Amino acid sequence: MAPIRYLPVSWARFWRPQTVALDLGTDAFRLAYVGSRSLLEVPARAVLDARARIAALGKRAQHMEERLPEEWRLVQPVEVGHLSHPKSAQHLARLLLRQVQRRRLFKPHARLAEPSGMTPMERTVFHGFLRELPLREYSFEEPAFAQAVGAGLSPRTLPGLMVVDIGAQRTAATVLSYGRPVLAQQWTVGGHDFTTALRGAVEDAHRVRVARSAVEEWKRAGGDAHLMGQERLTGRLTTLELQSSFALGAMASTIGAVLEHLTGLFTRCSPALRMDIQRQGVLLVGGGALLACLRERLQADLGLQVVLPEQPARCLVRGLARLARADAAREAAAAEEPPADVFPLEA
Repeated sequence: MAPIRYLPVSWARFWRPQTVALDLGTDAFRLAYVGSRSLLEVPARAVLDARARIAALGKRAQHMEERLPEEWRLVQPVEVGHLSHPKSAQHLARLLLRQVQRRRLFKPHARLAEPSGMTPMERTVFHGFLRELPLREYSFEEPAFAQAVGAGLSPRTLPGLMVVDIGAQRTAATVLSYGRPVLAQQWTVGGHDFTTALRGAVEDAHRVRVARSAVEEWKRAGGDAHLMGQERLTGRLTTLELQSSFALGAMASTIGAVLEHLTGLFTRCSPALRMDIQRQGVLLVGGGALLACLRERLQADLGLQVVLPEQPARCLVRGLARLARADAAREAAAAEEPPADVFPLEA
């Protein structure tokens, strides 16, 4: 009889399905491995040619912005939380999931943020889009709860917490009480509006032409980097040193709209919930939270403590991965627990 040969431990990972956290954001698609610090990110951009065929995806499409021929156009697969171009979104999601499929035999499990504000038809289209992806199964989590977990908080133990997510095209505010959403509101004001207002103010004040990508990089750097521009009269390149006060003044109306909505949501809370939020503060997440001095402005006008994580744009995907890991550990502990003797025999 031939001896039994056991497979090494590395092969066992190949046979076991992988669980991933998937964030289909407006600005970028992100994928995180559960149980690992690995994270993949690709810009949510696609370039369509004159025949509406996909010519470029991801970072290459982002670099082609403002450099396209007349009949070509740049599209975003997800706009205001909805699928605007499902075909390009499917290509980008498959590009991320292909990295997981190379190391595993079976399709992975996916944990996503629960979509909000969708009509029944849009929700049906979204579920059909997920079924076409190479996924074994998928489940949803509350976005605000996952963002709080990704920021390192324990929302189930907090009586009151306000989570403000400043995305690319919209801002969502959710009030959590012991992990449950109590109040929620969203409006179409986001990071792109900040960029548009800042770009227009720079061009009018300094008489230069500034690329949108340069303003985005300056905004994500927290206002510490220099801003490159082109003079209108001579066409020469110049370097601008903008102060944070100039940026806040240029975006005063946009930030004022965000403050007005947040104040209205805070006044709708019960007195006990307001006291809890004043103790815990406001959690500021999303890519638009990286704007210079935005945290200080919100903290001064709201009169509440504003907490800004280290990587606010990645809090959602990190939180989804941590929740999936906690569920997997709970299932493993339940499987190893010996069965209880419900009816013990008396001696």
